[in-house]
Amino acid sequence: MFALPYVFVKAGFLAGFLYLVLGAAIFSTLHVMYAEVIELTPGKHRFVGYAEIYLGRAGKWMSIVAVLLGIILTLTIYLILSASFIKLLAPDLSSTISVLIFWTLGSAVVLMSLNRLANFEFAVTLAMVGIVAILFILGFTRTDLGTLSSLPVINPNQLLLPYGVVLFSLAGRAAISSVKEYFFKRGLDGKKFKRAIIWGTITPTVVYAFFVLAIIWLSPGGVTEDAVSGIQISFPGVMGLIGLLGFFVIWTSYFFLGIEARDILRYDFKIPLLAASILIVFLPLILYFWSSQNLIWFISIAGGIFLALESILILLIRRRLRPIGIWGHFIILLLLSGIVYEVFTNLPLPS
Repeated sequence: MFALPYVFVKAGFLAGFLYLVLGAAIFSTLHVMYAEVIELTPGKHRFVGYAEIYLGRAGKWMSIVAVLLGIILTLTIYLILSASFIKLLAPDLSSTISVLIFWTLGSAVVLMSLNRLANFEFAVTLAMVGIVAILFILGFTRTDLGTLSSLPVINPNQLLLPYGVVLFSLAGRAAISSVKEYFFKRGLDGKKFKRAIIWGTITPTVVYAFFVLAIIWLSPGGVTEDAVSGIQISFPGVMGLIGLLGFFVIWTSYFFLGIEARDILRYDFKIPLLAASILIVFLPLILYFWSSQNLIWFISIAGGIFLALESILILLIRRRLRPIGIWGHFIILLLLSGIVYEVFTNLPLPS
């Protein structure tokens, strides 16, 4: 969500929010469809396993590319963001030290189970919503509301910029298997499973909308790529609180995705736990130091190519079980077009 204000300003205020609404509709559909795949398929699998069952070896290898490379890029994105938030707490720390601190703490919990983390994740989510609300109130009461009218409604030159970022911010397929396992182990009502998934997609969308407005109002010097480094707030302690919140938000996302990738290697490829953990822990760190740490580029590629490919595979898997309808086929066409756009505009890796 931290890249959304920047791309919304660049692409145009109205264009950005239209992306957000369309993205929420698309991912509500995708998440529910994936939940149905989990429910209708016997045995314990992760995404790669479902792709092999329903799409054969070709689907298996496409899912490997989509999921593993996508997660590694995503973990690298969190490493890039971590420096911005830690600097709000300890401005004198270098970016390298900040990233290494975050990486160490994130890697340390990859071996922990969901049952030991779920309550903490819920508490962090509530805290995030609370901080966004505070930022929105501060921005609303301290800014000239005409600020929004000075922004472009639609900027044709940057109209496609939010595509990969919005996909990245709303994609939550990786958590659904863990949520299903959580429901099963605690004996919760299965009928509430899909309802939880839908609300788990819509609620962040609303929070993101308020967050975008708050950051725009609180960044009189211009919105930055990471959202937080351009904020100007005079209230003591608020920036530190934002730094602490941001750290915990991306930390919980980091280890959830790390656990998902580790379990793909364990359950679908029978790789020993230690070896799987080492791969998932070190590859993002290597990519971080090898690259130029261009946040928007990483998010665009992770969302616009790998998450888009993953989403297409979800629809193809689900189509083997039940029809996906006109809406499902429209989503496939839209995502394929987005992949082509990202490949031709954002590759190769920037120096």
